[in-house]
Amino acid sequence: MRTVTSRILGALVACLLSAAASAYESFVIEDIQAVGLQRLEIGTILTYLPVTNGDELNDRTGQQAIRSLYQTGLFENVALGRDGDTLLIYVEERPAIASFEIEGNKKIKGEEVDEAMESAGLKQGELFRRVILDQVQQELTRQYYANGYYDVKVETEVEEVSDNRVSILVKVTEGRVAKIEQINIVGNEAFSDAELLDTFKLEASNVFKFFQRSDRYSKQQLLGDLEALSSYYLDRGYLKFNVDSVQVALTPDKKDIYVSINVSEGQTYTVSSLEFAGDLILNEDYLRRLVLLDAGDTFSRKEATEGAERISDALSNFGYAFADVRPLPELNEDDRTVKLSMYVDPGSRVYVRRINFSGNLKTQDETLRREMRQFEGAVFSRAAVERSRIRLARLAFVEDATVETQPVPGTDDLVDVIFEITERPPGSVQLGVGFSGSQGFLLTGSVTHSNFLGTGNRVSASVESNEFSRSIAGSWTNPYATPEGISRTVDLRYRESEQVVRFSSGFDTNTATASLTYGFPLSEYTSIRLGGGLEAVTIETFANQNITSNEVLEFVVAEGTKFYNLELRTGIIRDTRNRTIFATRGALHRLTLDLTVPGSDLQVFKAFYNFQQYVPIYKGLFGEINASVGVADGYGDTDLIPPYERLFAGGSRSVRGYRDGTLGPRDTPRNLFNNPFGGKFRIYAQNELIIPTPLETDNKSTRLSVFYDIGNVFNEVDDFETGELRSSYGIAYTWFTPFLGVLDLSYAIPVGPEQGDELDRFQLNFGTGF
Repeated sequence: MRTVTSRILGALVACLLSAAASAYESFVIEDIQAVGLQRLEIGTILTYLPVTNGDELNDRTGQQAIRSLYQTGLFENVALGRDGDTLLIYVEERPAIASFEIEGNKKIKGEEVDEAMESAGLKQGELFRRVILDQVQQELTRQYYANGYYDVKVETEVEEVSDNRVSILVKVTEGRVAKIEQINIVGNEAFSDAELLDTFKLEASNVFKFFQRSDRYSKQQLLGDLEALSSYYLDRGYLKFNVDSVQVALTPDKKDIYVSINVSEGQTYTVSSLEFAGDLILNEDYLRRLVLLDAGDTFSRKEATEGAERISDALSNFGYAFADVRPLPELNEDDRTVKLSMYVDPGSRVYVRRINFSGNLKTQDETLRREMRQFEGAVFSRAAVERSRIRLARLAFVEDATVETQPVPGTDDLVDVIFEITERPPGSVQLGVGFSGSQGFLLTGSVTHSNFLGTGNRVSASVESNEFSRSIAGSWTNPYATPEGISRTVDLRYRESEQVVRFSSGFDTNTATASLTYGFPLSEYTSIRLGGGLEAVTIETFANQNITSNEVLEFVVAEGTKFYNLELRTGIIRDTRNRTIFATRGALHRLTLDLTVPGSDLQVFKAFYNFQQYVPIYKGLFGEINASVGVADGYGDTDLIPPYERLFAGGSRSVRGYRDGTLGPRDTPRNLFNNPFGGKFRIYAQNELIIPTPLETDNKSTRLSVFYDIGNVFNEVDDFETGELRSSYGIAYTWFTPFLGVLDLSYAIPVGPEQGDELDRFQLNFGTGF
């Protein structure tokens, strides 16, 4: 509470203010004294006072003095008095804020609220002004109303504490959010309510909206929906469409909202002619093909706007980066037609001064610059800039890439192009335990780096031990072994595999390989690979223990147990995906042929066609197809292909819901086992619908999907029958983890499994590279 002295002083100042309203008796000031100061010093008043000792105080200078002190904002009340020739200044200081708190604000909170309070002057140490607190109270209430909380109560408490200070508390009782019970559109005849409401983000409440916010009323969102409604009509030729009125009714309990929208549709307008004006630069026939409107078509504002954008984009590919293309519709009310003119102002032809990169903390500038399709000093091309951005985003160590074009100050024909890079962790050092559905528990030690020393080179080394195999491997890929973009990969591997339980028919293999492969770009999207390798393989059987199958023994009798082969690797790849990891659009076609050349101990080949397609569907939904067809066989003097070269299917990489590698032919048992033996022909397709998740909508590191898989393995190509295909459906989740690579989790329900099929509905794979 304020002191008694404060109260008396306040009353005294009020009386003096009343008396001073009449006039001041002029006198020459010999001294100035202040009455009522608590925290301030007399020097503060003298700083702002427009009179000093020796000046004459009269009506004019007295009013100026009072006005000047009020304008400082330091005082609640100010009055002037006189004691002889001494000027007395009576003041009541504004109290300072000792503390400020806001409680109960669960829905509207955080740094934005704190910053808003501080900018309004409501923070510790600032002077308290009641009007500011009232404004804050009203603004908080308004914000809650805007978010559908009409039952909110915002109360303020101001408690006076010592030393002319106050403690402020803002109490918020939010109440329940009001839900939209119904949205009515009145006056629509051309389109149904369902068609029009489908353009709205606001929706009437129902049980399916429990976890969503679309049924929560927001004035700002309603304005956006009304704009969408207008656009819907304008894009379909209703150029006189109008929203006549909007009524928003709140029920007495402030829990439900009814929205009524009255509209006038008007009539449709058709295009009478399409004309072009200005400095066209490009051929008019070409420009007409960019505008999907012509005489006789129903006018569409959307098509007119998009046509102008396409013309602008076309001009930007020829250096006119800031072309202004405006659709100018001229209405004829008599016959309800539109004369559409496209006015083209290309502006100056623009050249690129500099290309800069930011955000690349670990990547060398040259590693990024070699991906550019737009060059410094060249004519600006929007298509080349966008292709450069996509090439950056496709790098394995880049999570995202954005681009900004900045005009060079003082010129009208130069721009700088700035690429903002968001780097992905480029590698990992792993020492740990993993699990694979096909190999059981894994003990791994590996070092992988897709951006070694910031050069873009991929280096990996690994040691692995699991239930069935042990291996050591190392590889080095230089994607730009030459300035022209020819890549080079060196790969060394050694593997011991005990295939006596699964993926097998009772044999062990020891394999050592060394290979060198080059990739040659043919175009922006197409490349070929060409390489070779040396392979040494030893097979060990267990015929005396009745473990090895007849098929393996037949192969060993015919071909032996040790093989030295020279392998030729070829392939052609066309890749239009927007990202190599977690793509959202584009396609990948990969056709490969690997064969051991004549003169090798074994003459075998493997041919594969792999296909991936990403198709955007609707609002973050998109489809993914991952299909593969493969053939493995012998040629020349080799009639039987080695068992380790046969093809297998089943599991997370082919047909989920079936145990890894168990589909297709099985061996002839010489014991209790009847193991999968693989085949020479494999076909499968994984079809997925990718669903955006609340945690991440851009699908850059996680994915949730529903899927349908189908496929199988056949002993020979001629054995293929559609009735023998296996299929499944289910749900999957994929996460690009910082430490374990990609984690795949899926639950699949096999469709009509046959007797003998090995099922595995829940499958988890992690601890392996992507």
